[in-house]
Amino acid sequence: MNNGSGWLVEQLPRVMAEDPVLRGFVTALEEVAGTVRDRVDSIEHHVDTGLAAPEMLQFLAGWLGVELEPTDPPEYKRSLVREVGQLLGWRGTRHGIEGLLEAATGSRVTVIDGGGVFGERDQIPPPDYKVVVQLDHTGHLSERQVQRFLEAELPLGSQVELDIRFPGEKRS
Repeated sequence: MNNGSGWLVEQLPRVMAEDPVLRGFVTALEEVAGTVRDRVDSIEHHVDTGLAAPEMLQFLAGWLGVELEPTDPPEYKRSLVREVGQLLGWRGTRHGIEGLLEAATGSRVTVIDGGGVFGERDQIPPPDYKVVVQLDHTGHLSERQVQRFLEAELPLGSQVELDIRFPGEKRS
């Protein structure tokens, strides 16, 4: 009974398939379902940071908690979202902060802190908990944007010392 019908219409019992109204309704559903199936089949292309449309990249960034600026170059946006996705499990740690800040600035980053695990939700680091973040430059970000990034990533109550050195300067 294949007279131009699609995969869903062919699954109907004969008596239903011969009804033109029901057949038309199922054909319309088939078209909608086909569009959804095509999207599901290609989902990996939509979430791949190298292939995603700019709108999807913006959505992925928001889902990961990253703010992309409209003026950021497209490759920078793709690289940043990719790096944040890879470091998601490391967020809030020295390794995570170094990786994310390196991706955001293109600079070499070193985070120096006293370490510690603060497991309870209401437990915060001692008031003198200091984190020193050293980087060569801020890339296209302002110093204030770097500070806001660090405030969002570091434990509540942490004191941040930002040490920006320009290439060629020696660190002590």
